[in-house]
Amino acid sequence: MEKVRSATGAANVPVNGQAMRAGLAPLFSPDRLQELIAALETPFDPAHIKWRVTNTVTTGSRNGPTLRGQVLACADPRAYTDRLNAVFGPAGWTRDYTVQVVQNFERKERGAKETTITAKIVVTCKVTVHGFGAHTGLGEEWADNENAGTAAEAQAFKRACSCFGLGRYLYDLEGQWMDLDDHKRPLHAPRLPDWAVPNGHSNGNGHPKAGKNGTTCNGKGGFYRQELLEQVKELCTTVGFSLSRNVLRTVARAEKPEKIRDMAKLTDVFARLQDLARGVERLRLATAKVGDARFSALCRGLNLASESIDDIPDRRTLRHLVETLEAERASPAGEKRCDVAG
Repeated sequence: MEKVRSATGAANVPVNGQAMRAGLAPLFSPDRLQELIAALETPFDPAHIKWRVTNTVTTGSRNGPTLRGQVLACADPRAYTDRLNAVFGPAGWTRDYTVQVVQNFERKERGAKETTITAKIVVTCKVTVHGFGAHTGLGEEWADNENAGTAAEAQAFKRACSCFGLGRYLYDLEGQWMDLDDHKRPLHAPRLPDWAVPNGHSNGNGHPKAGKNGTTCNGKGGFYRQELLEQVKELCTTVGFSLSRNVLRTVARAEKPEKIRDMAKLTDVFARLQDLARGVERLRLATAKVGDARFSALCRGLNLASESIDDIPDRRTLRHLVETLEAERASPAGEKRCDVAG
């Protein structure tokens, strides 16, 4: 039955650990998927890197005691937000937090003789990139810190982002021992290794000047929207005029895919069209078994305008067609009719 088309012949490419079903186009081509991952993994602009002192020691010198400290690199949460906005657009991702207070922790301050009973602020952050995946991260801080909530929230957010590869390279940077000032701050900015500096950016030691947001992506605010839109258009052709129009109107109140501005709605449309495409593929296979004549008779019985896929009005009708033909295909009478037709 030529009028019922299969989806595509695209390769079965895993996206965020989930393999796409046979016969359906993946959301991203393998090349574009690698581009997105590379854009996330690109190191931040060194101007967004901060240095946190973890250990200190006092050493002697000709000029008297010198305070030295081991410093570790970290990035401001705004750098993570800027990168996600640059790659996926502000409407292309979301984050959700849950906060808990865990009581009755025994804590002993460094140098203290006695332990104290205190609480911890525990924050879980879920970062969702529409059409790409979702990850969670956990952050915690002692409740007696006046900025406990902010610190735990930032930690959870950054850990969730690192699951996408964003800022993950910071975990590979070793601590450096530096001279500290009276406020326990490094006297000069530590030098980042070349692999931790994005191409064309400055690390403060003779490298070229940094660009905006510390990212190599194109900065168009929605790196993959056009590709997602093209996939939606292709699926609209696959499932036919009436079915696709029903989805566009129901989900996004739009007549055409290009009119959808909200990335979450566009992603929802994509998912629903994929589901319909699977139904259309099942219909094509069932029709091939029982014959075009039986499919035509069934369409007439349902008072459809024609036998074309374009005239299947909704998901309910598609499901009825698929289940009826698959049941007949499985019955002895259906097998006998197929043998006669063959």
